[in-house]
Amino acid sequence: MEAAAILFSILLYAPYLIYLIVFMTVKKITLRHRTAVSTGIHATNPFLIGSVYFLILFIWDFSVFWLLCLIIAIIGILSAFYIRSKKDDFTFAHILKSTWRLSFLVFILLHITLVVVGTVLAIYKSVV
Repeated sequence: MEAAAILFSILLYAPYLIYLIVFMTVKKITLRHRTAVSTGIHATNPFLIGSVYFLILFIWDFSVFWLLCLIIAIIGILSAFYIRSKKDDFTFAHILKSTWRLSFLVFILLHITLVVVGTVLAIYKSVV
């Protein structure tokens, strides 16, 4: 049981650690803050999505992989409509980049919410 708790805590905080490592490395190499933030976000996003998946799996004991894929697809569709309303011509790369960044925002908020909910539920289960 202790090994599972250690693995869970590593997976829980891995996105933040990966962001810090990538950010500091890119900042040291390029000396550009904006590039370091962007690269950190792009590198962290898959780990953040995986962390949200495992948090939901550990808290409620069911898989929602299809729902996470659906959320990303909806974000992509909404960003395509938004970009289309602002510009006449848009590229797939622009839509993909904006989808990736918006999904980072959505999943970081989901991650924080799930950490709080998981902590509250664990405290509640231990008290009751």
